[in-house]
Amino acid sequence: MAIKIFFGNYKGGVGKTTSVFQVGINMAQNHNKNVLLLDLDPQASLSKICMKWENISLDSVPIESTLNYLLEIYTLQFRRLGKLDILSSANIFNNETFTNLANMTKNAVKTKKFSNGSLSFIPTRMDIANARINDIADQVSRYSMGIVGIAKLIEDIEKTPDIKPDYILIDCPPSLNAIIQAVFLKSNYYIIPTIADDISISGVMDYIKVIEKTVQKYTYDSAVGGILLEKMFSKPPKLIGIFETMAKAKSETSSNDVLMGLNMELYHNNIEELENSKPFTRKIAERNYILSEKVYHRDNRSNPNDYGIPYKTSRAEYHDEYDKITTQIIKICEQ
Repeated sequence: MAIKIFFGNYKGGVGKTTSVFQVGINMAQNHNKNVLLLDLDPQASLSKICMKWENISLDSVPIESTLNYLLEIYTLQFRRLGKLDILSSANIFNNETFTNLANMTKNAVKTKKFSNGSLSFIPTRMDIANARINDIADQVSRYSMGIVGIAKLIEDIEKTPDIKPDYILIDCPPSLNAIIQAVFLKSNYYIIPTIADDISISGVMDYIKVIEKTVQKYTYDSAVGGILLEKMFSKPPKLIGIFETMAKAKSETSSNDVLMGLNMELYHNNIEELENSKPFTRKIAERNYILSEKVYHRDNRSNPNDYGIPYKTSRAEYHDEYDKITTQIIKICEQ
């Protein structure tokens, strides 16, 4: 099965969407991985980037081929089911209804092929009245079984025969909703990109705590907790690490001080350190969470031989500044 990683931070503007795209295209182009990107940010920025490969605009994508549509239809289908329905029938997902859902999912996936890898995505639209990501999340929140629908959707994406993803990278918004909570439960790992300043790191500890509380919340939810949670979701997601984006050499000393302080905050709050990450973190305390590789601020828009990260990303093109951090992530996940 695919390794599922979500990228999140309560602070916007830290390079989260850019990082999801650049890590994904780097995995596909340089490491021969089949990667699928999921855009759960209502602004649909990741989808706008990926649609540069297509011959139509994002708002022209047929509604049946959007992530919005799939999220809503899977949620509605699972609202009709109870915990007993799923647990008492080994073949419940083999009926015509779920076969049709899986086919819809397969048909919505768009893929760009590289020599030995691929980068796929399902478009998210932000122009559909009452069916934007936040609108659908409100529906999910009214029924606990809705999050099981999200889990089944991700499973069907994993099983798409044409792509067989090695990795699913998920772009999460700075806000929290029921869909994002389902992603927390379904993912194997998470990564927190951040700028090394006091404002950007201020919500990191809270973000990690919310992930932990989400696991606890649904563990004790009578509708989905217990065996159903074990059946449909992963073990609680592990923190791969925090990596610095938009780093500047001239402010490296102050940035290091900020990140050292963040590391100590996580250490004193007894946040778990991932064993596989240990060789790849900055050595600050007994437990460490800051990845040693960083992404430097490169924003040149005038030199064709050295275009910056924003320019390349806006054109859905690979940038080599993400080479080292991508290699670290793969090594951590595949050790």
